Amino acid sequence: MTSPEQFSRENLNQFPIFRNVLMDPIWELLRQCEVRNLSEGEVLLEKDQSNRTMFLVLGGTLKVYLDDEHQREAAELGLGQTVGELSVIDGSAASAHVVSASETSLLCVDQKTFWRLTRASHCFCTNLLIVLSMRMRSSNVSLEESENLQWKFEQQALTDGLTGIYNRRWLDQMLPRLLRRSEQDDLPFCVLMIDVDHFKKFNDNYGHAVGDNALCVVAETLVKNVRPIDLVVRYGGEEFCVLIPETDLQSGIGTGERLRKAIHKTEICDDSGRPTPGITISAGLAERRTGENADDMLKRADQALYLAKAQGRDRLETSA
Repeated sequence: MTSPEQFSRENLNQFPIFRNVLMDPIWELLRQCEVRNLSEGEVLLEKDQSNRTMFLVLGGTLKVYLDDEHQREAAELGLGQTVGELSVIDGSAASAHVVSASETSLLCVDQKTFWRLTRASHCFCTNLLIVLSMRMRSSNVSLEESENLQWKFEQQALTDGLTGIYNRRWLDQMLPRLLRRSEQDDLPFCVLMIDVDHFKKFNDNYGHAVGDNALCVVAETLVKNVRPIDLVVRYGGEEFCVLIPETDLQSGIGTGERLRKAIHKTEICDDSGRPTPGITISAGLAERRTGENADDMLKRADQALYLAKAQGRDRLETSA
């Protein structure tokens, strides 16, 4: 494992892959990554070798060779440049030999951490796409492969970096389509807006790390307690949204109450592993009206949510 002294947030921000990236959401991921030191001439990757790590050059130089004899130099990688990310993304073997041209220090970002970074920072994704597009142009990679890669990043951009569930961007794209389909099929459709009660106070008392864990537990609990066709979204902050297709208002109330009780039973622990006082949620429910658009339906559900909070929290209210 590395220590914060070996590289800093400020240093990383100077590298193309982290340019303009907010480091706070991803620093804990990065500081847990291994730092590997290579001596001159040491092989990092061999062509056709399996690789599931992105390497970032913290110091020194790497050389990339296309032939087994290391005669045909294809590229030289210096400070702040990366190698190995394509293998991480598409699961392919290394396409070239990579050898240290001098004493070289590398930040090793494993596959799991790599995908967590893409979910946590859209700016990181953008920078990565720019780096890869430049590399693809120089390597004459086909347009089809480039489009497939972009699609994969788009999918990552539709999930919430902290909880792993769908995010607001996904909701904005999908809810109008789901409502149109519901109306065409003449089926009911409900939207449930959820807010974690007194979450700011919870954060102040136990810290943001425990607060983040609490949001993850809430998301996991919601997902576990809905049907396969129901969809859970992190709307923003401590607010969640649950889409409940083929469900009328009365059945939606049943769903909302089941979720509220499930959250009430969840256990959140502090940094020392001791259980904290249970958290609760307030919820607002709206059923689709004929011809209603997504924004208006969400607004009604949100109004019902605010009513639930005004009525004392830890309760469900419905839209008139």
